[in-house]
Amino acid sequence: MLENKKIIYTVLAISLAINFILIGAAGSAAWRWNQIRGDGAWLEKRLDRAEERVLDRLEGDDRALAQDVFRQRRPELTGAVKEIRAARKDFRSAIMAETPNPAELTAALDRSQAAAQKINETVHGTVRDMAQGLSVEARREIATHMQRRMRRAVDRP
Repeated sequence: MLENKKIIYTVLAISLAINFILIGAAGSAAWRWNQIRGDGAWLEKRLDRAEERVLDRLEGDDRALAQDVFRQRRPELTGAVKEIRAARKDFRSAIMAETPNPAELTAALDRSQAAAQKINETVHGTVRDMAQGLSVEARREIATHMQRRMRRAVDRP
């Protein structure tokens, strides 16, 4: 009888651990979704976090250069983010109409795509401008970090 209790307690402990993991993951996902849905500034926050991650890896003149590049490019990014928001709002309005107008839908999607392209170009331009002015050590540090991230992304199923 004692051996059966050990097995039962072991199974119970494993079951509880799995339940805690699943409930925690579901709660975390729900919290993140609520944050994104309830906060219209999620894209700006994501840009801020990306900027902070880059700046945390740099020191001295490299850090100052990166801050200058980010400062120069920020108005472009902010404008593109505002445009993408406006285009997506127009798309939502157009699609919620009783009889959606295909021209309005297409125009809103085209505006959204153009704004997203502008964001992409600005981010790549920012990286290009920084990479051209950074020291060899800073470029190596960033390249090493990117390689680690790429390996982890490839290793994931």
